[in-house]
Amino acid sequence: MDDPNRAARRIRSLLPVLVVLCALAQLGAVLGVTRLVSDTVTDAPSRPRAGVFAGPGRPSADGGEQHANARRIAVGALLERRSAAFLSRDRDAFGATLDPQDAAFRQSQIGVFDNIAEVPFAGWEYEIVTPDAFDLSAARKSALGAPTFTAQVDLLYRITGHDVAPVRVPQYLTFVLRSGSWYLAADTDGAAAGMGTPTQVWDLGPITVVQGTHSTVLGIGTRAALREFADTADKAVPQVSAVWGESWPGRAVVVVPGTQAQMARLLGAEPSKYLKIAAVTTGERGAASDAAAADRVIVNPDAFRELGDLERRVVMAHEITHVASRAFTRAWTPTWLSEGFADYIGYLESAQTMRTAAPELRRDVKAGKVPTQLPADPSFETTQDDLPQAYEMGWLACKLIAERWGQAKLVELYRTVGAERPPGVNAPDAASALASAMVSVLGTNPDAFTRTWLDYLRTQAG
Repeated sequence: MDDPNRAARRIRSLLPVLVVLCALAQLGAVLGVTRLVSDTVTDAPSRPRAGVFAGPGRPSADGGEQHANARRIAVGALLERRSAAFLSRDRDAFGATLDPQDAAFRQSQIGVFDNIAEVPFAGWEYEIVTPDAFDLSAARKSALGAPTFTAQVDLLYRITGHDVAPVRVPQYLTFVLRSGSWYLAADTDGAAAGMGTPTQVWDLGPITVVQGTHSTVLGIGTRAALREFADTADKAVPQVSAVWGESWPGRAVVVVPGTQAQMARLLGAEPSKYLKIAAVTTGERGAASDAAAADRVIVNPDAFRELGDLERRVVMAHEITHVASRAFTRAWTPTWLSEGFADYIGYLESAQTMRTAAPELRRDVKAGKVPTQLPADPSFETTQDDLPQAYEMGWLACKLIAERWGQAKLVELYRTVGAERPPGVNAPDAASALASAMVSVLGTNPDAFTRTWLDYLRTQAG
């Protein structure tokens, strides 16, 4: 069994980075230091299914709006056949949706179809979101040599046993008309216009699926290696539920790419950004409780291998805390509270003290560099020199609440801050949401709490 003090020191030294991403409706706040969470803000309304475009058609240059509508209907039917082929595992039917004159693209697509064979999908469908989403170059049109149609098409999929709401993945597709039938011709032509189709784990290689008691692991690697991730997640889920309660599905999907570089591809970022990040949680920030967010814990296998058993459990429990609390994590939830709460649960069973789990902050306090307030959200940006201290302050604030007011009150505070607002009620600003919750749950206000917390810091620093 790993020594808790050594484990805490290694976690801090290995994973000192926080990343904040804002990739429109795709990745929101990505949080790190041994842990990283990306909260997806996807408030887009539901859209019609494949082949039906919400809104007036854009007249085409070669036939007018009537022709454009017929084209969308035909492409929609193609996408429905593609969906059916995926779900029924009909390789020939899937191949029949692909451009017969592009052998390389067909081979690539069939490869993805084969990669995905083990994944237990409960749903797989497409929605045409924006027809004529991007223009093809004259050279590309000439190479295709036939009428074309481009579109943003969202893929919506669900993993069996996990997703109540689907994962929505925008794709930028090119279709070509040959001998009276439409085919999928490409999924990369939009990149030149800044419309790149996001990488999914099955684009990287054959997926092995390992089912745990409380988890499903989708990964690239041997079944034995991936079983270790399932075992770690299976231990973390009950730990999180013991604090947060049972008001979440109690299961997690863990995605394990083959390398750290592949992890970066999944997140659409430069590989160096995730060099020392052990895991990332992606999901929909503030999803309604009846439409559970489709969270994914994405592991950096290179960094994860450097951690001991205890460290892995801390990281996984932290990430799965974000999964459990997602429906109550709002745009106005202070980052110190969301990250501090995840750290509180992550460290709960490892008996951490400020000396072992908050060494940077303790050093500052003992040197007379005492903070004057809880860290603001910008303190959690990657460029901040005092990033570790921001996480440590959040953890100690949540630890204080649990010790002074009780663990149940800490959970209640989190839920109250992030409570869903009734229809027609404007979202509160972060300060007012926190102040109101502290008064109602803890019987104190932010100023008084800050003073109590500062005294606690000094006492804990010794």
